[in-house]
Amino acid sequence: MMWHSIVSAIALAHAVNAWLPRDRDLAAFNQTLRFEKLGKRFEPSLPNGVTKIRGVNFGGWLICEPWMMANEWSKMGCASSDASEFDCMRNRYSGANRDAGNQAFQEHWSTWINADTVQSVHDVGLNTIRIPIGYWSYTDIVDTASEPFADGDLMLPYLDAVVQKATDLGMYVIIDLHGAPGGQQQDAFTGQNPNPAGFFNDYDFGRAEKWLTWMTNRIHSNPAYASVGMIEVLNEPVSQHDGGNRYPAPGEVPGLVQTYYPGALKAVRDAEANVADSKKLHVQFMSSKWDSGDPRASAAVAGDAMTGFDDHNYIGFALSETGDQTSLMQSACTDSRVVSGEDFLVTGEWSMTSGADWSDAAFFKKFFTAQQQLYEKPGMAGWVYWTWKTELNDPRWTYSYATSLNYVPTDAAGLENNVYQDVCTGYT
Repeated sequence: MMWHSIVSAIALAHAVNAWLPRDRDLAAFNQTLRFEKLGKRFEPSLPNGVTKIRGVNFGGWLICEPWMMANEWSKMGCASSDASEFDCMRNRYSGANRDAGNQAFQEHWSTWINADTVQSVHDVGLNTIRIPIGYWSYTDIVDTASEPFADGDLMLPYLDAVVQKATDLGMYVIIDLHGAPGGQQQDAFTGQNPNPAGFFNDYDFGRAEKWLTWMTNRIHSNPAYASVGMIEVLNEPVSQHDGGNRYPAPGEVPGLVQTYYPGALKAVRDAEANVADSKKLHVQFMSSKWDSGDPRASAAVAGDAMTGFDDHNYIGFALSETGDQTSLMQSACTDSRVVSGEDFLVTGEWSMTSGADWSDAAFFKKFFTAQQQLYEKPGMAGWVYWTWKTELNDPRWTYSYATSLNYVPTDAAGLENNVYQDVCTGYT
């Protein structure tokens, strides 16, 4: 998540081989079954099958972002001056203190998100989780002499438990390479704080490809990962909408699109050489709307029928008057995120962040609904909100808090009914 910068069933059918949630009859996409499990009588007046992805990110979990978790960051022994996980481990837990750093991060991994969290996400009607993770989770590719992250293999039991719970509940899971070697953005969401972004070179492309191979093998060999259906090769690389003359980062053009993207796709597909097409993963790339290049400019990506695309849209960052409610609603009600050729397109990050007073319940109910409808228009596969949990006490960023305030629907039927609410009259 870059906090400082800015389908229809027919469309879903275009990705003809890799599996989609409906192909495995995932329980979280079956409204009738969900309500029966909750002990409620439910006679659906809407279509039984929910084909749209409706989910949340587990931000701040396997990659900490101090801006949204200041108390947790301090509890872990990290200082406010430590911009990232890399900095905290280097500055607070070097040398003989390393074991204490590993223990601090393990405590965080076990408590910030866990199986109970997945149950809570399911119980408010959501069917999908996106898990941001860093390359250091695969310790074989970490240069321990210069990259002092906590030991990534220690996070894996916590990851396994979360995806196992999602599988048990029939929830769709997206694994997102959020922090790449060298850092693909000048931001702590990469787990580092590079200046400039240092990912765009053959050495780090190669390390990321090894991570994708490793994670793909893990997904296909571990039954806990049975409902992981998509792997994202890179989150939010430096883009043309970044300020400070960041774009392009050294080596980014044409390296990202012409070298890394096809190499990343090949890494996944080679690992799936003996996997049936019906069980292969969708391989996800940032949408061309992200303005870091068109992934389909690579012939390999354009020619693969099992690709997915990730749109990120923070309306409150894009407007000059971030508190103007009319402008916010007009953007949500008139925009289109559809991109021709990007057939399995998910808005994988969005929020209600804005300058509008978060206590205005009537406005935020409308703003959420308008955005839900935007990301579920024909040509869109659905959405994943940023994020489930923060320490900001702010429903604009925190889906769990928004549900407690009833700013957003709190069950699957409510989310389905939301599609039919008229909130855009007067804003189009």
